[in-house]
Amino acid sequence: MFYKKKFLNCLKKHFILKNKKIYVAVSSGLDSMVMLDLIFKSCNNPIGVIHCNFNLRGDDSDKDEFFLKEFCLKNNLNFKSKNFNTPPIRRKKKFSIQMIARKLRYDWFKFLLNNSYCDYIALGHHLDDSIETFFINIIRGTGIKGLIGINNFKKNIIRPLFFFSKKEIRSYAKENNLHWREDISNNDFKYLRNKIRFFLKPILNYKFYNGFKKSIKYLSDEYICSYHHMDYIYNYIIIEKKKCPFLVKIDLKKLIRLYPLSTYLFKIFYKYGFKNPKNLKNILNSKSGKKIFSKKFCLIKDRTTFLLVEKSFFLLKKIYYLHNLKNTFFISFLIDDKKNYSTYVDYEKLIFPLKIRNWEKGDKFNPIGLKGIKKLSKYFKDKKMSLVEKKNIWVLINGDNKIIWIISDRLDQHFKVTNLTKKVLNINLHNFF
Repeated sequence: MFYKKKFLNCLKKHFILKNKKIYVAVSSGLDSMVMLDLIFKSCNNPIGVIHCNFNLRGDDSDKDEFFLKEFCLKNNLNFKSKNFNTPPIRRKKKFSIQMIARKLRYDWFKFLLNNSYCDYIALGHHLDDSIETFFINIIRGTGIKGLIGINNFKKNIIRPLFFFSKKEIRSYAKENNLHWREDISNNDFKYLRNKIRFFLKPILNYKFYNGFKKSIKYLSDEYICSYHHMDYIYNYIIIEKKKCPFLVKIDLKKLIRLYPLSTYLFKIFYKYGFKNPKNLKNILNSKSGKKIFSKKFCLIKDRTTFLLVEKSFFLLKKIYYLHNLKNTFFISFLIDDKKNYSTYVDYEKLIFPLKIRNWEKGDKFNPIGLKGIKKLSKYFKDKKMSLVEKKNIWVLINGDNKIIWIISDRLDQHFKVTNLTKKVLNINLHNFF
């Protein structure tokens, strides 16, 4: 009764589960079978059992699945199993067995949650697992987040045994005559976790658990303070932020004052996929125009700023053709719903079809108000445009490939309306940029 009461108190304190459907992820091992028994006997929630068969242990993998099917049939529980052909996937992805199995497992959990099969998925991680993860992360190198061990408060993923030790879990199983299957891979010393587990056994006692719980609490508080501090730093260094196109402009003078710089660079840019502080330092000290790419973003050094843009935007290049529509153009492109650009040109100087495209190196024109021909690259430099601003420049091109108009900026002298103009064309670009 003691363990059941402690378990219920833990659930009530940390999770709001009233009228929520729970899927219990069960491997058939001791920990997950204890969790299933406690949830089954303690909660009034509708529950189901889910199982991942990674096909890594031959017949044993199938026997685990069969064991759970029998249990669910006997107790009238809904059972879902997912089979993964793990070895070929691992060879293709070049991850460790444990890493690829974890990814496959959590991808399936995400699918079940996103498609409303359940409200929560319960996992059987316990206090000893968190301690082992703590030491694994120390050995591999980690920060405060890694020292916290297993995160018990992820959205829709709950770990009801998180505050129970392995010793308590085993005692509950024996007192309630539970059956489970042993995974022989838990004794294989090729896995770092098993080595750490064997090393920790002699020192896992009441004092150790209490001290560890306190340490995790202190580390969690430190992490929360650090997290809020980074929000402040982020707002301090940002000059500008736009949604369309996605753009963050960062003040380099403020950025380089931060100490320790490598740590701040990592924390600021990690969420955008830039995980190597050395690369970030290199671009920080490089010439203007230097770029580095992550999977989804591009970081650009531009004079006194860092420009962070979506990679898809930076690589974008399109051409639109405009055919003769008598006296007006009304073009609608859903790129930005706030901007409209309009100009008037001498109709008789146009050669159709016209086209709209990104500006290109070598483009030149004769801007109104300035003498002579100017290269667009020089014109933009004189205006001190950033690389992203230049990327977002579009030009209207005549049929003979001469530039008519730098859209949003300036018309070419040759196409302007004068006293000699006989026919005027209004070009109106609505929702273009």
